[in-house]
Amino acid sequence: MMPNFRFSFLTAKDLPQLRNTFLEAFADYVVPVQLSEEQLKDKVEREGIVPGFSVGAYVGAEMVGFILTGLGEWQGKSAAYNAGTGVVPMYRGHSLTQQMYAFLLPKLRESGVEQCVLEVIQGNMPAVRAYKKIGFELTRSLSCFRATKQELLLEGESPEQVTISGVTLPDWGTYSSFWEVGPTWQNDINAIKRSKRQAHTLEARNMQQEVVGYISFFRKNGAVAQLGVAEGWRGKGIGTTLLREAVKQVEAPAVMFINIEDAAQSILSFMKGRHFRLLLKQYEMLMPIV
Repeated sequence: MMPNFRFSFLTAKDLPQLRNTFLEAFADYVVPVQLSEEQLKDKVEREGIVPGFSVGAYVGAEMVGFILTGLGEWQGKSAAYNAGTGVVPMYRGHSLTQQMYAFLLPKLRESGVEQCVLEVIQGNMPAVRAYKKIGFELTRSLSCFRATKQELLLEGESPEQVTISGVTLPDWGTYSSFWEVGPTWQNDINAIKRSKRQAHTLEARNMQQEVVGYISFFRKNGAVAQLGVAEGWRGKGIGTTLLREAVKQVEAPAVMFINIEDAAQSILSFMKGRHFRLLLKQYEMLMPIV
């Protein structure tokens, strides 16, 4: 028998209830999920989550499912980012994700949003199939890595005539010229700009004071959003030095690189050489809605 689901857009007052539903929905997840009130606040900030565009599914007064929606720009177009979809175990098997998107999409279209983007674990085929039914298509394959501070191989001399320092006004135009591939939503320039309380950026400069490398990371959870070195300066220890300096400032016991595109061979090789372990693989998926 189909439960009598009721759908509603959320308000900031719903976030405590949402956190409880989130923990229940992800209790049997592939990767253990923790979400304290502070971590939820950080997630909302970093991913641009807007409660009024996020959906709650209810049976009576109980929230049994949700879609967290971030709003912003993605590859030059307005976009809605799925920052998390969850359904508590008792209510799975009722196509609730599709029903929540059917409730959400008209509001997105009316608001001029042009596309939806999300990531999904590659081994979660029921979710992949559900998103394909809604209209999402695979865009790229991503990998997630983790290493404790003790596991990392960061020894070696710092490159001569290169200085590392923190910056308050990151030079994104220069940094983006170092990219091998573009970052995902959580690691995008806009995500870092939104996270002024959390994010920190270090630059590497040569003797001529030219920027030759940078790293942007989140001190509290140890996630590295971006790491880049100018092409002509790679292989000189700059990336290792930047990461070593970042690790000194990270409060968490481990460092993570989340959602690195599989085509980014330079950074993947770099992480393998520093003893990062593959945590899981995801797909990025995209759906035009105009």
